[in-house]
Amino acid sequence: MTSNGQKVLVLGDGTVAEELAEALKAAGYVVDDYLHPGPIDAWNEKPFAYLAVEFTRLEFAAYDAFFIALTSDRDVQGRLVRELELSIPKQTPLFVSAMSLAATEIASWCEHPERVIGFGFVPPLCGVQCLEMTVPLQAESTAFAEQAVASVLAEWGMDVEWVQDSAGLVLPRLVSVIVNEAVTALVEGVAAAEDIDIAMKLGTNYPHGPLAWADAIGLDQVYATLQGVYDEQQEDRYRPAPLLRRLVLAKRFGVRVGHGFYRYKGAETNA
Repeated sequence: MTSNGQKVLVLGDGTVAEELAEALKAAGYVVDDYLHPGPIDAWNEKPFAYLAVEFTRLEFAAYDAFFIALTSDRDVQGRLVRELELSIPKQTPLFVSAMSLAATEIASWCEHPERVIGFGFVPPLCGVQCLEMTVPLQAESTAFAEQAVASVLAEWGMDVEWVQDSAGLVLPRLVSVIVNEAVTALVEGVAAAEDIDIAMKLGTNYPHGPLAWADAIGLDQVYATLQGVYDEQQEDRYRPAPLLRRLVLAKRFGVRVGHGFYRYKGAETNA
């Protein structure tokens, strides 16, 4: 597709960052992406060293917007957001995934928190017609965010629904809770994975069964969303199922690595 003239940078890990970068490229944006295959280890300096070198080569003023979508833990996200935000012009919008942390918390790490805009969607992105957007409390109004969306994302043709700021937003939170309950049912022997998915698809008309959907979303993203909401709300219904945590630790993130609740042919398997 011919470039529409908009240039953006996408920094992240996991399925959300990958699909976001691909969708923007397909819509004609000029995209520089810096993608890590999974959650970044807080004790691993390689990604930070790599980005530090790459960032010295970039002309930050040439970008119309920056996107950050991370499933890594809070300390890692804080460090990456701070390092990027300090380098970019203060009036350039910074779109951040609010699927595991509230936009207000992410904005608290920034020198110019008012230009932070939270977003969220549930992969697979193909066929999605609406993005959830939110602004941090530091922004006080949606004026800057709405102008940024109108000027930067108009060429994408995606509808936007503005929601209140909270970790997980709306759909990512609800889908993750459903996945978590399905994982609990699987562990308790209520039914096999395939039977749980068939029952939910036929009984609720969902586009995917919850376990297959989790594999498509990325188990690291589902876990990060649940953990982020649990940390914020301190309610047991959001506490990630132990099996989900073990799968993430084993790097069985789902479709993109070839192994999650199911195995997938033709994909690289990490475990």
